[in-house]
Amino acid sequence: MTRHDELLAEAVLREVRGLTTRQAVLRLFELGLVSRRGCEQCAIRDEIGRLEKEGMSRCEAFEVTAGKLCCSYEKVRNAFYNTYKH
Repeated sequence: MTRHDELLAEAVLREVRGLTTRQAVLRLFELGLVSRRGCEQCAIRDEIGRLEKEGMSRCEAFEVTAGKLCCSYEKVRNAFYNTYKH
């Protein structure tokens, strides 16, 4: 981590110090400091993983996840297979 990264991290820590984990996450979203795309990608991968563990095929898991997250099958597929750089 660079010195610049450390300074930025300290600024963020000041914003969440003393808050519960849930409050801290909500505060970070409120401030626009969380990557919504990154969170969505994580949620998609988690849901597909959960469905596959239950025995669902990957293609079917993509379809179910798209319905659950109100997005397209293509968006789910891309989020699952592509790693976005932020």
